[in-house]
Amino acid sequence: MSIFSTQGSITIKRLRNGDSIFLTLDLNGKPLYQTVDKQNGSVVPSWTIEANRPVITPHASSTRNNSVILSSHKWLYNGVEIEFNGSTSGDYVLDSTGTFGKNPTTGALKIFKNLASLTNFASDSLQYSCTATVSGIEYQMSKSIDVQIVVGGASSYYGFIKASTTQLDDTNATATLATELWLAATSEGTYYVKWYKDSDEWTEKAGQKTITITREDVSGAQLFVAEFYKSQSDTNYIYRAAVSIIDTADEIILAPYISSANKTVNDNMPVTVAARLINATTKATLNPTNPTWKFTIMDGDTWTVLGSTTNSSIEVNTSHTDQDDGSSHDVVVIVECSFDSIS
Repeated sequence: MSIFSTQGSITIKRLRNGDSIFLTLDLNGKPLYQTVDKQNGSVVPSWTIEANRPVITPHASSTRNNSVILSSHKWLYNGVEIEFNGSTSGDYVLDSTGTFGKNPTTGALKIFKNLASLTNFASDSLQYSCTATVSGIEYQMSKSIDVQIVVGGASSYYGFIKASTTQLDDTNATATLATELWLAATSEGTYYVKWYKDSDEWTEKAGQKTITITREDVSGAQLFVAEFYKSQSDTNYIYRAAVSIIDTADEIILAPYISSANKTVNDNMPVTVAARLINATTKATLNPTNPTWKFTIMDGDTWTVLGSTTNSSIEVNTSHTDQDDGSSHDVVVIVECSFDSIS
């Protein structure tokens, strides 16, 4: 039986001084979700109300606990850079429309006005980019996050996981994962949750709308999935949501990478994903003894399993990304490795 295990599904930026930076975007407990009534244009929740406004804060850390300074903060809305040249509201400088505000010190983005409208009833995207400085060396980094917009009155449910933090380390040893379920413009109070680590049910957390995880629950990185049910007796879930938590202080990092010459999926052009074990301190590649691999392809929207293998790599092709309605979904490849020892 293997006595060690680790997992990874994140992108790790290699630094010239042997360090690695983790960049995440943390929310203030307000989900990036709005509904719009196509009859009268009303939007719920309204982000014109201060108590409802989401704040997205970039968070960077180093595997060697080096100080990471973020500067040159930029935000793009649906691919267009936001110009923060308006008035000031508290700690935030607004754009000319008063829709977005940026904290020039932290880079945090606050949304002051509704994004959903009679003319905008499809989901939006926000992208953050910055310069990260570690030990005097500068690196360009970026990360994106989606704003979910749906038509009010629709019969579909939408669920969220609100994480108190997405990075664990020696100082922050726990994270709280709180769920929230909406039906169109109404927040639901009665529902049942099943929790999963990847595709493995976490039965001890069943029925809990809010859970606390510790570093013992995360080996390098861990995907936590919540399945929402109307009641405990139901057999079919109504929504699935997921969040990835990383432990930046773990000694061993499992780093997935694209091993094929082709880097993006297209017709007759699959992508192969492999992985390697890395010492987080020395950045040396480690050789596991008797490794047992598990690669899982998951739909990045529905968090359903699209394919898996116990080989040392997996191929992603259009059968995983393309939908019956002609649209396409990004996929997330989760990699796990159990082993007896490393050298």
